[in-house]
Amino acid sequence: MFEESLLEKLRAHINYFPKKEQAILLCLHEIQDHYGYIPEETLKPLADLLGMPLNHVEQVVAFYDMFDRGSPAKYRIRVCVSIVCHFLGKQKLLDALERILKIKPGEVTPDGKFKIVPVQCLGACSEAPIFMINEDTYKFEGEEKLHEILSRYT
Repeated sequence: MFEESLLEKLRAHINYFPKKEQAILLCLHEIQDHYGYIPEETLKPLADLLGMPLNHVEQVVAFYDMFDRGSPAKYRIRVCVSIVCHFLGKQKLLDALERILKIKPGEVTPDGKFKIVPVQCLGACSEAPIFMINEDTYKFEGEEKLHEILSRYT
């Protein structure tokens, strides 16, 4: 089950909406913020709280790439791999991240600080290619600048 502090936040989200199931995305965000990812064992208790089938909650988590069910990291680096970012240099960004962090997309650095997570769109095509470190958005402007940005998170 959930810790009391997390349970209170989930109930607040659920009570905000006229129908409990409308709170699913906010609740999933809250769980991910709390644990750093969506642990498998939280899905059934959430489904019970929302009064919906477990497979529906699982499908929502699988559908949205903003939810991470894998190994947690302190900093999730979401890299936009949409067509716009693809044509404007996302591969250079991914290659630079792999060189600097010495991990591939989906992996976590040995110290547990960083994880590279490819996502379909971050909604900033005019700044492509872009990436986010947790909630901070950046335009990729070369490996040197990327190194500088990453150093802020150590």
